[in-house]
Amino acid sequence: IWAEQGQLVCEVRDAGRLTDPLAGRRPPERGQLGGRGLMLVHYVADLVRVHTGDDGTTVRFYLSL
Repeated sequence: IWAEQGQLVCEVRDAGRLTDPLAGRRPPERGQLGGRGLMLVHYVADLVRVHTGDDGTTVRFYLSL
């Protein structure tokens, strides 16, 4: 987490891969385990960038200060 040009920036990385291009943009199905964290980030952040590849996934989001 850091501040940059009037924005708070948070970056999270892991070895997982996202295969759904709309991950976090639609609500999870009833009874589904997980799937709410990225959706919450999309609701509160000004900008969300998701990059996924062979080495894992990086999510970076920006909040105006």
